[in-house]
Amino acid sequence: MRIMINGRCLEGKRTGVGRYLSNLLRIWGSEYKSNYYDIYFRNEFSNDSFLEEDNISASLVPNSKLFDLGPVWENFYLPRALRKNKQAEVYFSPLYTLPIYPLKCKQVVTIFDISYIAHPEWFPKKQLASINTLTGPTVRKADIILTGSEATKKEIIKYFNVKDEKIYVTNLGVDKKFIDMGNSNSKEFEALVRKKYKLSGKVVLFVGLIMNRRNLPALMEAVSRVIKKTSETITLVVIGKNHTYPFYDINELAEQHNITKNFRWVTYTSDEEIYGFYKSADVFVCSSLYEGFNITPLEALYLDVPVICSNLSSLPEVVGDAAYYLEDPKDPKEIADALENVLFDADLQADLLKKGNIQAKKFSWDRCASETIEIIESIN
Repeated sequence: MRIMINGRCLEGKRTGVGRYLSNLLRIWGSEYKSNYYDIYFRNEFSNDSFLEEDNISASLVPNSKLFDLGPVWENFYLPRALRKNKQAEVYFSPLYTLPIYPLKCKQVVTIFDISYIAHPEWFPKKQLASINTLTGPTVRKADIILTGSEATKKEIIKYFNVKDEKIYVTNLGVDKKFIDMGNSNSKEFEALVRKKYKLSGKVVLFVGLIMNRRNLPALMEAVSRVIKKTSETITLVVIGKNHTYPFYDINELAEQHNITKNFRWVTYTSDEEIYGFYKSADVFVCSSLYEGFNITPLEALYLDVPVICSNLSSLPEVVGDAAYYLEDPKDPKEIADALENVLFDADLQADLLKKGNIQAKKFSWDRCASETIEIIESIN
């Protein structure tokens, strides 16, 4: 089978979707040699080693300089290039939508969540205008819809009345780089991060794009409460760009809650540093109000960090019984109580780590890649 793939998410600084596609292609290129994968880039080729595999090709599809926008590229310039590929049987987009421009092949799309449908108040109108317009036609024309959780599958069915058998859940995994780093001198990464960012006392960690649904203000207030109550030294580390809408100022919030000296905000960094932050953390907190499938709590479980987590949307599917759950993640007092319990109770920490080790082993990119390619191959 020959599969055409939208590779735009592999360009530039990579977030969740880019990690997803890079892990699939890394495994497909080396272990599923009977298929051919034609990857289409918008602005530049990525530097991934899998591009050197003999069953993977890469093409650059120039975009209009006048309308240099992702949706324009994906709905006009990219499909024109795809139609020239007469040998391919399938087009795969990991980026939520399919082109309006008709294609003469089967089409597969990954939709990680539909937060923009369920909670439009979290998104600017310009962004909603394009993605809302495209999601309905995408769901209808897709031969297969992939998603990361049963929670998202149920939401897609609820909002779009699509047939159950058209949607497949393929859980994600922990990045191979983190696994490899764990097999090397992991203490080195931890020591470098602790020194560079002057981490002291107990370390509370959050990793992910900062969006309103990720509920960071409540976490910041909770950390402030614990510091005031216990007089312990606690450092809150937040890794992620500020994508909030309506916008809020992260540093201003830290000042407001009197935790400026206890706060470290890193917008983007290397995998090695992220690994070092995980290994430095005493607890990982995901007080999110909505997630399609959040890899970061899973990474924390795998890297032996106790997890405090919301009990909402897909998160219970990810962390199972291995997390300290928040019944109301909007309540800073409840988060503060959870932090105090986990940070200062060694028996509770040990129990969470034991369960976390078991839970993390249920997920892997090898399994995700295998299930995904089997699903795609089944449509012919």
